[in-house]
Amino acid sequence: MKVLKLFLFFMVLLSTAVFGQFGKNKIHIKDYDWYYIQTKHFDIYFSQDGETLTEFTAKSAEDAVASIQNTLNYRLNNRVTIIIYNSQNAFQETNVIDQYLSEGIQGFTELFKNRVVIQFTGSYKQFRHLIHHELVHAVMNDMFYGGSIQNIIANNISLQFPLWFSEGLAEYEALGWDVDTDMFIRDASISEYLPEINQLGGYFAYRGGQSVFYYIANKYGKEKIGELVNKIKGIGSVEEGIKATLGIDTKELGERWRKDIKKTFWPDVAVRDDPEDFAKRLTDPEKDKGFYNTSPTLSPQGDKIAFISNRDYYWGLYLMDALTGKTIERIVEGNQIPDFEELNILTPGLTWSPDGTKIALSAKRSGFDAIYIFDVESGDREILNIKFDAVQSVNWSSDGKYLAFIGQDARQSDLYTYNFETQEIINLTKDIFSDFDPSWSYDDKAIYFSSDRVDKLDGKQLPDDFRISQHNYTQKDIYKYVLADAKIVRITNLPLSDETSPREEANGENLILISDLNGINNIYTKSIKSDDLIISTPLKPITNSISGLYQLSLSKDTKKLVFSTLYESVFNLFMLDNPFEPKTELDTLTPTLYFTKLEELRNKKSENKEVVEENNVKNVLPTEDDEIKIFTGDVVEVDSSSQNVGKDFSNFVFGKEDSSKEKVYDNDSLFIPKDNLDTDGNYRVNKYKITFGPDLIYANAGYSTFYGLIGSTVLSFSDVLGEHRIVGVTGLQIDLKNSDYGLAYYYLGGKIDYGVQGFHTARFVNLVRGNYINLYRYRSYGLSLSASVPLNRFYRFDGGLTWLNVKGENLDNLSIPSDEASYVVPSIAFVHDNVMWGYTSPIQGTRYRIEAYGNPGISDSKLSFYSLTFDYRTYLRFWTDYSFVIRFSGGYSGGPNSQRFFLGGIENWINRSFATSEIPIESTSDYAFLTAVLPLRGYNYSEQIGSKYFLMNYELRFPLIRYLVPGPLPVLFSNILGVAYIDAGTAWNNTSAIQLFRRNEFGNVETNDLLMGTGVGTRVYFIGFLTRFDIAWAYNANRFAKPIFYFSIGADF
Repeated sequence: MKVLKLFLFFMVLLSTAVFGQFGKNKIHIKDYDWYYIQTKHFDIYFSQDGETLTEFTAKSAEDAVASIQNTLNYRLNNRVTIIIYNSQNAFQETNVIDQYLSEGIQGFTELFKNRVVIQFTGSYKQFRHLIHHELVHAVMNDMFYGGSIQNIIANNISLQFPLWFSEGLAEYEALGWDVDTDMFIRDASISEYLPEINQLGGYFAYRGGQSVFYYIANKYGKEKIGELVNKIKGIGSVEEGIKATLGIDTKELGERWRKDIKKTFWPDVAVRDDPEDFAKRLTDPEKDKGFYNTSPTLSPQGDKIAFISNRDYYWGLYLMDALTGKTIERIVEGNQIPDFEELNILTPGLTWSPDGTKIALSAKRSGFDAIYIFDVESGDREILNIKFDAVQSVNWSSDGKYLAFIGQDARQSDLYTYNFETQEIINLTKDIFSDFDPSWSYDDKAIYFSSDRVDKLDGKQLPDDFRISQHNYTQKDIYKYVLADAKIVRITNLPLSDETSPREEANGENLILISDLNGINNIYTKSIKSDDLIISTPLKPITNSISGLYQLSLSKDTKKLVFSTLYESVFNLFMLDNPFEPKTELDTLTPTLYFTKLEELRNKKSENKEVVEENNVKNVLPTEDDEIKIFTGDVVEVDSSSQNVGKDFSNFVFGKEDSSKEKVYDNDSLFIPKDNLDTDGNYRVNKYKITFGPDLIYANAGYSTFYGLIGSTVLSFSDVLGEHRIVGVTGLQIDLKNSDYGLAYYYLGGKIDYGVQGFHTARFVNLVRGNYINLYRYRSYGLSLSASVPLNRFYRFDGGLTWLNVKGENLDNLSIPSDEASYVVPSIAFVHDNVMWGYTSPIQGTRYRIEAYGNPGISDSKLSFYSLTFDYRTYLRFWTDYSFVIRFSGGYSGGPNSQRFFLGGIENWINRSFATSEIPIESTSDYAFLTAVLPLRGYNYSEQIGSKYFLMNYELRFPLIRYLVPGPLPVLFSNILGVAYIDAGTAWNNTSAIQLFRRNEFGNVETNDLLMGTGVGTRVYFIGFLTRFDIAWAYNANRFAKPIFYFSIGADF
């Protein structure tokens, strides 16, 4: 059922994104106190406990924007807002944008106010990369769009960048080139699934786009990137800008780039091993249908593997036979139920109990990360008394008494232990450095882990003025935490590589780990017999893989090892027997071409003492001369009038260069924030104040099932955090009496979302009165209060209270008295939604809504009614992009003035037709509450009308174009979907009189009150609108009627 309360059309338009009929929820578990500081270019907003992140961001952002402006040869014209969230769970509560942010989204830059929104995931290296990446978007928004959507609309700016260009430029500017991208592109090239340049979408837009810009910089010179961006700005076309800068078009650029990729990576085939050459492949994407298998953990006996996969489209925890690779069962269905809102696929947390009967798993639950214990046999589970902003890499001790895990707070990620007997949680490292991948020694006397602490082994010995921004946080090494001595021992010291995933051999003599020492993640061993010589002992390669290897897990006897690798476009799982025995004869692995170049450049840097921009860690490692901008945490109100007392703060704001030598710009005053430092030169912390700014002011066209195309102007305002919103809608006609206008305020920052709406609407409609069609004007105005109470991501209660006054006037016969009535309508609904969306509509999952509302008849008891409706929909996905949809909906209304429902037609039907000739409005109550129950295709609108209804829809959705056009598809014709359906329903007033079937004069059974229809259709985006074309036939169980053609717009149910 699609409820269309006509008097609320404009309020629906203005509030759909906030309180929709369906949709997953954003839950707000914590209460935040917000603050901000001002640097030269940025207003940085943060919440409690975020002081360290803010100080780090202040320096990193200013360094990043200097690099970006230099690369693009452009200077910011507007200040940029940065909003920091202390964790992913906090980040997912943001109201800057409405959609839910899954684990794969770590930051974004929105265009309403050019706000950069970022999160801390426990790694300062990753955090700095994120800052730099998003600021590229912010600078590009400022450069091309004036820093807001409103400016795009006002100046009719039509330039759009391909995703590969915008994301690739951001990645290249933030990273240059890096090992992860090198490994990803190598697999794509060797396995021959690297797309054409114009087909670089999804994750390829990032990695492939970065590769394109890396190629341009190497082939034509890095200065060409800035020239290219400025040419595009001047010409107004990406294609023409590429031609003007490089002398070739995009197609030729793509061909040259792909050829260079082959020359770079294909020689590796001759000198490196395929994973299947040294290990047994356990996953098969052709059979399993999952392209991402991660977090493998081998049972102590080595006979089973628990792992996370998306083979059933949602992420789930699976159990596999280690010998055959056959899936035994799915233990957990992630992303569908409240207990497992998200599984930690990027920061794996899986481990077996030493007796092989239980599995520990970290997952997101109600705003925190929790650790679950599963009984593999019974399926029972318990939740440990552990709540952190994030929990990563859980590992069970050999005696079964403890868990080791990485817990994250607003400042750092630390190594923790959990005692099962006492439920005590102990922070072992407790310092600013980032820790990863814990694993117990075989005797449980120590915990190995990876960290960026370099030589800082005792956090208590750090000086008071230590700042993480001045530390080399780009290098990961292996360490050992000795429990008895409470001390950290360094295992590796390899400044040019990262070492992760340490695991100890059963005899305690060797460590097995992953290192990118040659530019590719490979498995190595390291002798740990002597603590005195442990650092100097070289790594010994076990594999010489052409693909990067990840996430090692050993059996208890350490005779078997399982790992994950990106191989032939899929993250596959492999089993390695006798992993401490080398699978290669090489003592030293041949470095990749990238690492060879890096080594040459490092040697050149060492000889000439010059800064080499080619280095992967450019602009990341601080120098001794870097300025420290100290953050104190003193809080002042935003309207503080404190004055500087004669001290020159310019050195703190602009750095140590002589500002008199800089070019003076007209907007320089924007970048000289007033009173942003205290008398000691520290950033002054301002308490957040709510100030509204415009998001969008634009003309909008909406389409009503009853009234067709309706134009309006939308005015949207919000505060910086998006928690307070004001939305206005106007559709002005001759005067206010004949116009539409409304104003709404929403508060979205608490555990309950609130809204208040005031509105006025006017509609002119032709209605059948007797033998004539008369023109009526209906005016309505009222006030509505609404609230939404999310229980978790998938369930919520919606409630509302509306006062409404409606007046109907016959403009063709003024002698007929006006019909005017007032209503007070309370409502409450229970909503569930866990669907996954496809291209145009949901493709998997379930959603339903049960709602009760009515008018108690306070002003007039004759107008009272009550209604109860339900709408259940389930989506069954198969063959990747096919789905079968089942929907049941119904309604019951009673009382002296019961609500009416009508069946027939489809939503937003443009070439519409009414079985009743015109809209079947008979009273002001109909104008207010008459509801279209759709779709029931094969019939016209209002084919049946009643106070009760039931409707069933069965629909098959499939990719139509692949059957019409074989072979590669041009972009213009991609993503054309097909549908085939059966609809059946009825509406009635008197239940005792309803008759679904009857026998005709020939004795054949045919439908009576039951309406049935069937048909087919297509769905395609046309000039920005989702357009639907349908042909359907009514069927009475005996014969088909003439077809009805439907042309409509909007998404399917």
